[in-house]
Amino acid sequence: MKSILFCCLILCICLPVHGQNDDNARITGLKKAVYKEIKEDGWLSGGGLGLDMGQLLQINPKVGAGENRLGFGGAISVFAKFKKGLMSFDNTGSLNMGIVKLGTGVLASTTSFEEVKQPYQKSIDELRINSRLGYKTSPKSKFSYAADFGFISQLAPTYRGTDNKNYLKKFQTSIITSTLVAKLFAPAYVTFAPGLDYKPGKTLSFFLSPFGFKSVIVADRDLARLNIHGNKWNSVDDFKLSDSQLGGLLKGNFTEKYSKDHVVVTSRMTLFSNYLHEPGNIDIDWINEVGFNIFKGFQINLWSNLFYDHDVQVQVTDYDQVGGVRGTGRRVSFTEQLLIKYNVIF
Repeated sequence: MKSILFCCLILCICLPVHGQNDDNARITGLKKAVYKEIKEDGWLSGGGLGLDMGQLLQINPKVGAGENRLGFGGAISVFAKFKKGLMSFDNTGSLNMGIVKLGTGVLASTTSFEEVKQPYQKSIDELRINSRLGYKTSPKSKFSYAADFGFISQLAPTYRGTDNKNYLKKFQTSIITSTLVAKLFAPAYVTFAPGLDYKPGKTLSFFLSPFGFKSVIVADRDLARLNIHGNKWNSVDDFKLSDSQLGGLLKGNFTEKYSKDHVVVTSRMTLFSNYLHEPGNIDIDWINEVGFNIFKGFQINLWSNLFYDHDVQVQVTDYDQVGGVRGTGRRVSFTEQLLIKYNVIF
């Protein structure tokens, strides 16, 4: 068995070196086939997986050496596109998730409180789904009649501690207590808009809907009562589980490759104005990605998101406060993430 494994290892090392020219030719052919398939009728699907892992173990560490750390997470993105004649159907989905545990032992150990081991903290959690159905006005036209659907929520529940940190579990100790503040569908942001799609070129597109529907859903009465997620709220006893809005929706998308396709830049922006309430307050959701291709599908990916919704309160960052947070309020939210990502066409 050892001999067989050794021979397989030698083959795995030698064959890529021996067939490097053939590999390059196959990769070039694959790219041409992909570009050809996009223009023809049928399905095209693919995705990317980015990993974020870190681990540190110390037993009887030297004074000042630090403490144990365990963190893992990543970003998953998938797409599925369908084309038949003048009709197109584009679907994308993504999940960014990350958790971390810093230190060991227990948070508190007293007779009046339950002993709680060091819990995991949530660093990022965002689930996105987007679909667009389009029909071209003519075969060579740059305009399409379209209907756009968007969904944003999170996957795992979030418990905010009295230390202003986000945890994955509910607990109570003599020094820290955590309570539920968010979970799947609480909140969730849903948009649906019929409109016009304009693609002046391969790298740029715009979608405009003069009458788009947006709903903020908080499918939990206790969370809706908190008045932090954007649902209609008058008092702790007078509130609704959602807020339905009608307004103008504009989406822009830009994708371009540089340095002989080694650098890929993508920018997606969504603007929404609610005609029914303070239309001058524009909701913004802006995502930017810069990918540096390093080796056959592997990519160093820098992702960022800028978000603002006048009806949604966020955690206000203050580095002089405990946990780096000073309550909640209306602010621009910014998120940045660096990953090693692998992309593939299914």
